[in-house]
Amino acid sequence: MSLARVAPSPAPPGGADRWVDFPPSNNQKRPGVPRALRVRRKGGGGPPLPVPCNTCTIKESVFVIISDLLDQFAEERDDKTFIICDEREYGYKTIRDRGAWIAANLARRGVGKGDKLILLMGNCMEFIYLFLGVGRIGAVIVPVNPMLKPEEIAYIATNADATTLIMLPDFVPLLPVLRQMAPSLRHVFVMGDKSAEGTEPFSALLEPVAEIPKADVTEQDDAALIYTSGTTGAPKGVILTHRNYIWNARTLLRVTVLQPSDRFLCILPLFHVNAQVVTLLTPLMGGADLVLMTKFNALGILPMIAKYKVSIMSAVPTIYALLCANPKAGEYDIRSMRFFVSGAAPMPEDTYLATQRVLKTPLIQGYGLSEATCASAVADHMDPIRWNSCGPALRYTRIRIVDADGKDVPAGVIGEILVSGPTVMKGYYKNPEATAEVLKDGWLSTGDLGRFDEEGYLYIVGRLKDMIIRGGQNIYPAQIEGVLLRMEGIAEAAVIGVDEPRWGQEVLAVVKLAEGAALTEKEIIAFCREHLAPYKCPRYVRFVSELPKTATGKIKKNVLAEQFAHVATG
Repeated sequence: MSLARVAPSPAPPGGADRWVDFPPSNNQKRPGVPRALRVRRKGGGGPPLPVPCNTCTIKESVFVIISDLLDQFAEERDDKTFIICDEREYGYKTIRDRGAWIAANLARRGVGKGDKLILLMGNCMEFIYLFLGVGRIGAVIVPVNPMLKPEEIAYIATNADATTLIMLPDFVPLLPVLRQMAPSLRHVFVMGDKSAEGTEPFSALLEPVAEIPKADVTEQDDAALIYTSGTTGAPKGVILTHRNYIWNARTLLRVTVLQPSDRFLCILPLFHVNAQVVTLLTPLMGGADLVLMTKFNALGILPMIAKYKVSIMSAVPTIYALLCANPKAGEYDIRSMRFFVSGAAPMPEDTYLATQRVLKTPLIQGYGLSEATCASAVADHMDPIRWNSCGPALRYTRIRIVDADGKDVPAGVIGEILVSGPTVMKGYYKNPEATAEVLKDGWLSTGDLGRFDEEGYLYIVGRLKDMIIRGGQNIYPAQIEGVLLRMEGIAEAAVIGVDEPRWGQEVLAVVKLAEGAALTEKEIIAFCREHLAPYKCPRYVRFVSELPKTATGKIKKNVLAEQFAHVATG
């Protein structure tokens, strides 16, 4: 049975829902899963599970917008600790109140429904107050990577029509430039209790307010604009609704039964959807708590896990490689960890094996993209692990693998991944052409290549745009990169296609060597020939001191393509 095939059952009134057949579900095999969370399958006792499309009304939801989550849990859990940050504990009620005060004080200044707020800050409690609180007045957050250059920040602020900027004090000297390049800005707040000319201190937004306003906000209203990392061109603003966020957290809770003692560690940047959904909303909805790392420090991760008895952490493959390379890794007691999660980039086999050898903790992978909020498929650490699979599609999510003509392909065949469900974005902000390219007939074209196995487990092969066509043969860079990373002396590698007059494209490997290593182009090509078909082997190898990356560790292959465009043509 294929994963998420639309079954021939008649549609319910209005045609809003679809009935979906699921593969053998991970949690059905697990006796410890509460009956209410078990997926009911056709032929397996009871009716099939209705999976809402991205346009249907959610009947199960008791939460309309993100701030509703905190309102309810603050009433239920009072000021029980939810977040530990910089040695301080913050309870549900405290976080709820501060988020509500910020919303009310923004409303007093004329900020309301649809207004865009640029959040130019790192991991801090202020970000969490804003993320969880300003939705109650209909404001839309626009998280921005503080590492971006001024012109990049100005582009996002201008494209988003942002009216409000909340920023770190470090950016005050750039304010005149930002104001000039983004004239829509009306309000600027500087973190802390001091302000510069033409700004207000953020502390002014934390003034207690007796009456909290609430706009007419629905689940279909915008919650955030998430700007893509721009690995293939100018960043685009992904419109995510309150519904998108809430449903993605709900789907994750369907594959991971949280325990009262569970504690998440948030090390990824809060401006990224992974941190927002996996390590903030999911523990919030599931009754767990979290520890927030404010400044990333790879050497500090294992000590934090040991100190705070962390049980779940989400990161990217590069971080796991750093953890395993730490010679003191074995000295820390991390037995509290139930499992690690990896996403955002392919997991090299050597990195996976190293985590099992050094950290001795299950490591599972997930698949997703900002255009589908965060996660669309996640493996289950209690199921027999296929280490290189992202698991089956999450509940309420449908995934198809299609060929170039849009037709479904059988298990084992590589094709483009399409996603549908309540987590799919509303579209790209002010970009109907780009939206129409990727949203067709209720399906999101991800641009990612993958395949299913016979049991419906998803495997990521690479990016459709990264695929190399040499003499009519398809070459998938991820496979070659996996081989390169097995070679002693190679720390990181990226494979791209370069134009070549005879074959159309040739294979170029861009390599960062490990410290102290000395390898030649010929040695690397020879190693590849031992493990790959001849047509897949790199024709060229170039060495770099660093590979360009996004904030979440994805290699910017578009930058490499520009840098080495003429390798094969001189």
